[in-house]
Amino acid sequence: MDKLPRKIRIYYSLGQLGWSILAGIIGTWLIYFYLPPEGSDITVTIPQGGIFMGVTIIGIIMGLATLINAMTDLWIANLSDRSSHRLGRRTPFLRRSALPCAILLIAIFVVPFQNEVHTINSLWLFIILPLYFVAFTCYVIPYTALLSELGRTTEDRIDLSTYISITWFLGLIIATFAPNIWEAVMTIFGTSKTVSIQWTFAGLATVALILMLIPAYTIDETKYGSTSPSSLDIKSSVKAVFNNRDFKFFLISELGYWFTNGFFQSSLVYYITVLARQKENHVGLIVTAVGVLSFLLYPLVNRLSKQYGKKKLMIVSFVFLIVSFIYISLMGKLPFDGFAQLIPVIILCAVPSAISGILPNAIIADCAVYDASTSGENQEALYFGVRSFLTKFGTALSAIILPTLLAIGNSIGHDSGIRISVIIAAVIALISLLAFLKYDEKKVLSKASPIQDLSI
Repeated sequence: MDKLPRKIRIYYSLGQLGWSILAGIIGTWLIYFYLPPEGSDITVTIPQGGIFMGVTIIGIIMGLATLINAMTDLWIANLSDRSSHRLGRRTPFLRRSALPCAILLIAIFVVPFQNEVHTINSLWLFIILPLYFVAFTCYVIPYTALLSELGRTTEDRIDLSTYISITWFLGLIIATFAPNIWEAVMTIFGTSKTVSIQWTFAGLATVALILMLIPAYTIDETKYGSTSPSSLDIKSSVKAVFNNRDFKFFLISELGYWFTNGFFQSSLVYYITVLARQKENHVGLIVTAVGVLSFLLYPLVNRLSKQYGKKKLMIVSFVFLIVSFIYISLMGKLPFDGFAQLIPVIILCAVPSAISGILPNAIIADCAVYDASTSGENQEALYFGVRSFLTKFGTALSAIILPTLLAIGNSIGHDSGIRISVIIAAVIALISLLAFLKYDEKKVLSKASPIQDLSI
């Protein structure tokens, strides 16, 4: 296999930029769009409040859609691992799924009855959202599996993870600056806020589509990757992956992390507009500030992880994450007001953002390489698929629970639901840290040599 040139690393990372824009839109704005605070001027189109034991319609839809999607993750991963397509095991999936991702994202925010609360709108979301998640998985699982193949050493995998972490943050920043775009659309075209939001997301989805197609058509897997398919069926593959003890402890920590991440990303707009009493367009500013500070930390994280190992830095990440949630629970009750309350959030979140943005993908790749070295089976996609399955389970739980908590109080003067959700997130983050402490990095790296192409 030829040495991986820098241009291929850049092409690969641009795909991450594309799908992170889509992920940022769903993660940041979906609940806000369908469960808007009072005075937001967003048209309400589905029932609000709890309908069963306090659980909201949007919470049920998101939770069930995520669980349905999680059930397909392992199947899609196994299909990719076993693929014998002439172009490789990954890029054909990328080519076929990019366009459905973009179209379905737009459809999520355009319900049939846009000016009224209607049962058909809820049914529409229940159908479209799972379809979007499945299309998204068809792109993301094979895409992330490429990291294990393109990265020949643990150092190379850290470098590739750094590249895609940068573009992931850029995509998230673009998504969180959506209010600035829809405000401009409202001013220029005189459309309502709801319609302006829909136009904004359609434009961003188009940009994301173009970016997602770049690695699909520029990376030659036969030249830079491993094209040897796995011989294991899905049952045998999953069993083999879960026999990796260290990967199991990593998965437990990831399950908790993505539960808290779901809380944080979907609640950020509430932290800013309700607890700190700032405007919606400050969401983009805060995310940008966190991103810029994280970027400044990337070279340090890259160097320290190679020098001291990934595990120690991940522990630091969890500690900062816990502290950040504790601080957020106090916002609005501190002796200083306004934007100043958000500055510690930027600092506290930048460290875990930099670390968790780079290292988890590299750790998964290490575990996949360890397994390939010991078993002789190339199951990179399944490793990322299993992780995706469990993290989506955590995300689904957060999607079900968070709207229920927010329904308790999500407005200025009635913010108890927001504060309760932050405390729950802090506790889950602590449990995740305790699980990760059992991960044996030295054993995994002892056989983390480059993946072998068994067809050679």
